[in-house]
Amino acid sequence: MEPDPKVAKRRRRAGIANRRPSQILLGGRRQRVIIISGMASLSLTAFETPAHSKISAIIRNRSTNPVDVRAAALHGLQLGHARIILDVGCGFGFMTEAVVPRVRPDAQFVGVDAGAGNEQPYLARLRAAGGQGRFVCRRLHAELSWPDAHFDLVLASYVLYFFPGLLPEVARVLAPDGLLIAITHAAHCGTSLADLIDIPDLRARWQALIGRFSGDNGAALLEPWFKIVERVDYPNALVFTSEQCDELLAYLEFKLRLLAPEVLASEALARAARILAAEGRIVLAKDDVVFRCRQPRCR
Repeated sequence: MEPDPKVAKRRRRAGIANRRPSQILLGGRRQRVIIISGMASLSLTAFETPAHSKISAIIRNRSTNPVDVRAAALHGLQLGHARIILDVGCGFGFMTEAVVPRVRPDAQFVGVDAGAGNEQPYLARLRAAGGQGRFVCRRLHAELSWPDAHFDLVLASYVLYFFPGLLPEVARVLAPDGLLIAITHAAHCGTSLADLIDIPDLRARWQALIGRFSGDNGAALLEPWFKIVERVDYPNALVFTSEQCDELLAYLEFKLRLLAPEVLASEALARAARILAAEGRIVLAKDDVVFRCRQPRCR
């Protein structure tokens, strides 16, 4: 389908460029990556099930905040009006499965993700939660192909730092009375990670990625496109004891595949294991921020 000339014009104005997947070798295997200007390469396989769902479970089990971040994001919201829901960068259905029980039974979900391997896990979680819908495999650095005001609810869980330039399109496809729920990291969370892993420029790499849409600048990036931007802080930390060394190393390897896929991880992980053995406990900052946005400005 040929892109709408109006959509193409909006993309140029927002500075959204087409980016093609490339490949690198990681751990002896060839991995698909996306090259983003000024940033490290991003491994797409890091976000495909089962790796991503395993890390999600580790985060939940080691969090000091007893409230699930999804429950915090949805707290107090009335979503019974939502008939058509878009989950941007849906992954394996982390956010969708939490939303299904809160919307009308006939609501239709559309999960969009660049990882083809997420299709079956996403649809399985959607159906297990009692929902219905479809999965679209598509890179999200380009325009959204749906008409104006098409969705009642848009979900963007830990993804907008990959493509903050998509915000004008998110506002365009959201209904005037619709809602965007976006979750992201606090910018400072990379400090404890960088101190533990001790890879040159890791802190800068974190800022180069998360700094594109973080808890610190998210409101400023959203306000041009939404009249109402509500911020909900989610204070949290991950605590690993010596008995949970395997979980710590799995979590750190996941982060390295995201931030520094070209780095040999074994030395960094061995260092982290030694620190955990010596200290008996490691705490990593995991503060997140939820933005709930209404009244899109694009029309």
